[in-house]
Amino acid sequence: MPSEPTLGEYVLGVEGLALLRLAFGADVQGRAARIAEIRGLLGHLDQGTGLHASIGTEYDLHSGYQQWSAAYDQPLRLFSIEEPPMRALIGSISPGVALDAACGTGRYSTYLAERGHQVIGIDESEAMLDIARQKLPTADFRCGDLAALPLPDNSVDAVVCALALVHVPDVSTALREFARVLRPGRRLIISDVHPFLVSVGWHAQFATEDEGNGFIRLHCHLLSEYINAASAAGLHLRALQEPPLTEAAALTPAADIMPEGNRIAFAGLPAVSIWDFELAG
Repeated sequence: MPSEPTLGEYVLGVEGLALLRLAFGADVQGRAARIAEIRGLLGHLDQGTGLHASIGTEYDLHSGYQQWSAAYDQPLRLFSIEEPPMRALIGSISPGVALDAACGTGRYSTYLAERGHQVIGIDESEAMLDIARQKLPTADFRCGDLAALPLPDNSVDAVVCALALVHVPDVSTALREFARVLRPGRRLIISDVHPFLVSVGWHAQFATEDEGNGFIRLHCHLLSEYINAASAAGLHLRALQEPPLTEAAALTPAADIMPEGNRIAFAGLPAVSIWDFELAG
C-alpha cells in the first residue's frame, strides 16, 4: 500500500495547482502571493514543523466505512452540490420498486420512500446498514456487493447509486449488474465524484472515532469509461450534469493552512458527475 503523504506535501501540491490555474490569467498579484506562500511553506518544512505529519491514516473500504459510519450523516462536502440534481432526477421517476445501490446510511433510501417507492437498499458495510435500518424500518436492506447484486434479473423499476462507484476498480461490472436487475425502459440515476477531482488528489476524507483523520483512496473513472460501459450494458444516456465545486465545499486539509490558495486551486472545478440512464426496451 502506498505511504500516506505528509501534510506539507499535500499543501505544496495544492499551492502548485492554484498557481497553475492562475498561470495564464491577468492576476499577477495572485501569482506572486502563491509563490510567496510556497516559499514560506518550504521554510516551514525545513524547520521540521507539523507539516511533516501524515495527512491521515489510510483505510480500506470496509474498515474506513466502519470508522466513518457514525458521522456519515453529517453534511459532507459534496452533498450540497450533488443532492439538488439527484433529487430532481429521482423526483421525475414514477413510484415503483427502487434499488438504492451502495445505500450507506440510507440518504437516498429515505428520499425514495418519501416519493412512494418500495425501497431495497444494498451496501457492503453492515455498520452503515444498521443506521439505515433504524431510519427506514420498512425498507429491505441487504448486505451485498455491487459486482454481484443479490437480486433477480429484471426485478426493479429504478436504480440509484450515489457517490459510490469511485470505490470500485471497474465501473463496467457494476453497470452490467445495474442493467441486469433493471426492467427494460426503466431508469438508472448515478452520482459520482468527478474524475478531475480524483486526478488532483481528492479522496474520501473523514474524522475517525479517536478524533484523528482518515481517508479512503478513490478510483479515477473517466467519463468515457462510463459511456462505454453503459453502452455495452444496453443503457442509453439521457443526460449528464457536471456541477462545479463551490468555495464552501472546497474543504481539504490545506484549507485551514492557506485558505486563499485552497480556494483558487479547487473552487470551480467539476465536482461530481450526475448520470441519467435508461435501459433499452
